[in-house]
Order: sequence, then structure tokens, then C-alpha cells
Amino acid sequence: MIRTQVYIPDDLYTELKLLANIRKVNFSSLIREGAEKVVSAKRPKKKKLLAHLIGALTYGPKDLSNHVNDIYK
Repeated sequence: MIRTQVYIPDDLYTELKLLANIRKVNFSSLIREGAEKVVSAKRPKKKKLLAHLIGALTYGPKDLSNHVNDIYK
């Protein structure tokens, strides 16, 4: 795990410390949980990613395997 330092407003720090105490978790795990939620919301969904990859494979020359020797000359 990498250690880092961030600057957050005082009021946000106070709210996060209070929430960590209420949930009985440490402050850093609460920060990691929030960061993971932000990152996972930005990641493409697996189904969309798979559909995109499948779509990428449908483009291009259809007879590429027939001309492989021409390509490597």
C-alpha cells in the first residue's frame, strides 16, 4: 500500500472523523472506501467494455488471414 498526503477542508475532515467513529472504522479506511467508489463509478462496466472490444474486432479487413504472406513480404 502507498502512503500519501492530501489536503481537505477542516469541515470535511471533522465530518469524516465523526463518520469513521460512528461506523467504528479507522479514518484511512473510510478515505479508501470513498476513493474506490469514485474510481469505480468512472470505470466502464464490464458488459460495456466487452461489447466495445467485440465491436473493435468487427472492423478491419475481413480477408486478413488470406493475405498474411503478402503482409510479411
